[in-house]
Amino acid sequence: MNSREIVKRAITFDNPPRLPMKFDIVGVNDCYDVWTDDPSGWSWQMGAGRTYDEWHCGWDVTDVSNTGQVLEHPLADLSKLPDYAWPDTAGPERYASFPKQMEGAGDKFVMFCFGQGIWERLHMLMGMDRAMLAFRRHKDEVNEILDRVLDHHVRVLKRCCELAPGRIDAAAMADDWGVQDRAFISPRMFNEFFKPRYARWFDEIKALGLHTWMHSCGKINSIVPELIDAGLEVINNQQPNTVGLREFGAAFRGKVCFEAIVDTQNTLPSGTLEEVRQQAFDICDHYGTPEGGLIASDYNDAEAIGVTVDRRYVMFEAFAEKGGYPGYKEILENARAGKTVAGHSWGRQTR
Repeated sequence: MNSREIVKRAITFDNPPRLPMKFDIVGVNDCYDVWTDDPSGWSWQMGAGRTYDEWHCGWDVTDVSNTGQVLEHPLADLSKLPDYAWPDTAGPERYASFPKQMEGAGDKFVMFCFGQGIWERLHMLMGMDRAMLAFRRHKDEVNEILDRVLDHHVRVLKRCCELAPGRIDAAAMADDWGVQDRAFISPRMFNEFFKPRYARWFDEIKALGLHTWMHSCGKINSIVPELIDAGLEVINNQQPNTVGLREFGAAFRGKVCFEAIVDTQNTLPSGTLEEVRQQAFDICDHYGTPEGGLIASDYNDAEAIGVTVDRRYVMFEAFAEKGGYPGYKEILENARAGKTVAGHSWGRQTR
């Protein structure tokens, strides 16, 4: 059974023969990420100084290695909205590298990655504080922006499916919804502004024959039931300590597939190696089911959160041992000897 089928079976609770894994650090990845280029030339590998993406958001990086943050918001003043230049989804430069990317997919599960979702792009355009206030003060403008961002994503995804007919397996976006102890939006407001749009997004994805996938960090426990109801199939939350590993598993195990990792705030960067190992085992026990529902993953920007290579190796080994990954000891030996092949993953990869 190839990687593509194993991941599909994990998502649909159809008895995969082993745990699917995403660990480019050791040359193991059942998934294959694809994306489109930003026509402006902006990328996650930005250097020093302010750079601008196609949405006209101004990004800066700090002295600490990371992916940067938006410090210049083109719609901080909503009076500029009528004249705002929305990104063009039809230009050929966006799709220029896409066919070449697809050539490397092989028999892997292909996931189309958008990066920022509708909420993250909203606050990047407006600024976090102004976006939060706008839910009350500028509902019409918020609705317009969210619809335009969602329309953009739908058009880009449909075009890529035309370029790679029948070969893309899932579509993913990232919207972080939680702080440390709760979601930072009420269920009522979430359901007013976001649930109907996620439902449309997931419906569009499924109409193309793809699976739905979403990243969201923080304590998102109150939001996940709404996402599942809207049609989410895979949730990627990287903070099992924050959501409560056992609490989160008890609430959603068997209802959604987890893409999971040892906690990126605490255990992975600063726990003992035995604690890293034990949490990987606990994730398998409390998130997965005998029929599937779990995909184990690494953190591709480990340098930004202070995670060393040895910790990633321990995490891989624990997931592989518990999940029945064949030949994992030899895989680790090859990785330590520098014999791994680079993967193809979304974001800013570091070793």
